[in-house]
Amino acid sequence: MTRQNPSLLVGNIYHIYNRAVADNLLFNNSDNYHLFLSRIRIHLEESADILAYCLMPNHYHLLVQLKNNDLPNSMQKLALSYVVPFNRSYKRSGHLFQGKYQRKQVDDDNYLLHLSRYIHLNPLSAGLVKRASDWRYSSLPVYYGITQSDFVRTDIVLDLFDDPIGTPMIERRFSYKKFIEEWDPEFMTFKEK
Repeated sequence: MTRQNPSLLVGNIYHIYNRAVADNLLFNNSDNYHLFLSRIRIHLEESADILAYCLMPNHYHLLVQLKNNDLPNSMQKLALSYVVPFNRSYKRSGHLFQGKYQRKQVDDDNYLLHLSRYIHLNPLSAGLVKRASDWRYSSLPVYYGITQSDFVRTDIVLDLFDDPIGTPMIERRFSYKKFIEEWDPEFMTFKEK
């Protein structure tokens, strides 16, 4: 079950997302993507663990677990620290994001698992790549063990593939990869509850 714009509670998991205003792009090139990722690290590190992310040309998704109640302030700093250099670089002014970020609380493990898959499959469903793990601006390669990250916390989702005797991490990664790769095309029409 999810609730849109729920109260922020430490320890809870939230899906955070936003998109560009009108037909604008949030990210025009790899420098833009890298700048936004660096700003995520700077401004969200103190307030939330990043469980998954995907940056798309005109929107982004973050899956976070709160460390404190400062998320609104952190998100405001994140947006401002990205928009100012973006606007300066492209000689533009005004809003870049379509209003304030949206958030939904993730209240159960099954939904958490499917939401992480939805986030990671965004580039594939948009036709940007032939394999979801090829998208460089997503945490999926970290989940697969292809790349490493010191700011993405994969254990919370991957532990959903654990068994009572303790499944090794390599097997949990393999199970997640299988879960991603056996997606049903109907899943991509998935709407949040």
